[in-house]
Amino acid sequence: MAHRPEKRARKKEHRDQVLAQQAAALRRRRLIRLGVIALVLVALVGIVAGSFLGGDDLATPQEASGPSLPEGCEETDAPEGEVPQFDSRPDMQLEDGVDYGAVIQTSCGEIEMDLLEKVAPTTVNNFVFLAGEGYFDGLPWHRIEQNAVLQTGDPNGVNGEAPDDPGYSIPDELGGVKPEDYVYGVVGMANAGPGTGGSQFFIVIHDYEGVQEGDPEPATYPPNYTIFGLVDESSWATLQTLGKVPINADAPEGSAEAVAPKVPVFVDAIEITEI
Repeated sequence: MAHRPEKRARKKEHRDQVLAQQAAALRRRRLIRLGVIALVLVALVGIVAGSFLGGDDLATPQEASGPSLPEGCEETDAPEGEVPQFDSRPDMQLEDGVDYGAVIQTSCGEIEMDLLEKVAPTTVNNFVFLAGEGYFDGLPWHRIEQNAVLQTGDPNGVNGEAPDDPGYSIPDELGGVKPEDYVYGVVGMANAGPGTGGSQFFIVIHDYEGVQEGDPEPATYPPNYTIFGLVDESSWATLQTLGKVPINADAPEGSAEAVAPKVPVFVDAIEITEI
């Protein structure tokens, strides 16, 4: 009988240990459940926040990086330095009997064209002079309209913001020019009215399919712009590539910004050729 209290004490101690172990296990299970609940709440918050930030409309990696140039174009930095200005238009320097041409190196490929010195001698002479002075080197294609026109030659790259010319103007040479003459590949002198041509020129890229079939539809331009060049068929692919460069179409309609490329593309250099 003397050993019964000790036996009861040992049983109680064992029972207390078991209860303590059960309580500890219960606490661990509760902590695990709370951790799972916390993770679920974090995930739900992320989903809700994502829906407010855009949900399914979130930008793809390509969209997040901004608009991209079409295949065949290289993204280049804007050139440094100022474009020269001149006091007067150049003296005639074309040689009789020489057939002039030009190769325009661009960040989207090469454009080879024939210069029409017999049709527009003053305009071609002006173009040859400016190209020889490196005037066009690094100038942007500031106007790009798909299935319409490409334009460059603005000294500051912003049409309508001075300076828009090389410091002088040249007369128009419109003898015999008709609206139907502005077909694909035609190179014309841009102007802001009669006798205001200078350095800005455009290339018609209207109705590519028609010109391939031999029956091009002309652009809807009045006969107010001197035609002084024609792009060779071998360079049509470059014209098509330039025409695919994305522009700021969401800018106010009719503004210079609305037809300006989102990613700048440039004239690298213009080489004058002679035959």
